[in-house]
Amino acid sequence: MPLLKPNVGRALSAIGAIVVVLALFMAWYHIVRPDGSTDDTTGWQTFTNLRWVILGGGALTLLSALVAQSRPVLVGRTILGLVLAALILRRIIFPADVDGEVTSQIGVYVGFVGALLVAVGGLVDSGRKVVEAYPNLWRPPAAELGRGQRTLDAGDDR
Repeated sequence: MPLLKPNVGRALSAIGAIVVVLALFMAWYHIVRPDGSTDDTTGWQTFTNLRWVILGGGALTLLSALVAQSRPVLVGRTILGLVLAALILRRIIFPADVDGEVTSQIGVYVGFVGALLVAVGGLVDSGRKVVEAYPNLWRPPAAELGRGQRTLDAGDDR
């Protein structure tokens, strides 16, 4: 009996894609300018190129959740999630280069988590394909092994 339903990976990736795209419209940075004024900017406002990469990644992820789940689709979806996560992580570590003090806000973290969901969804489905192709690759869980042939008594270390 499978532990996860067949659509779990697709659902995780699709939810992750939606979260990544929605995160673009959340506050990514709080900027305190040298003159004392402050700005809260969204990912959409801050990045002219990254916003299109994230939108494209979200669209490709949703498309990959709708087509037949072949090995290239699953690997591609996993890689896409990892690339999106790496691009967003870069913006967490190295915020936007603007004049003033910049602090990261919730949107950039939500985007990162969404990108990780995309990758995890691909990994869940990839793992299922491996288990289906090689059912005897892993040993059964300890609970399914049953009792051993003999029980060691105290002091019996054979």
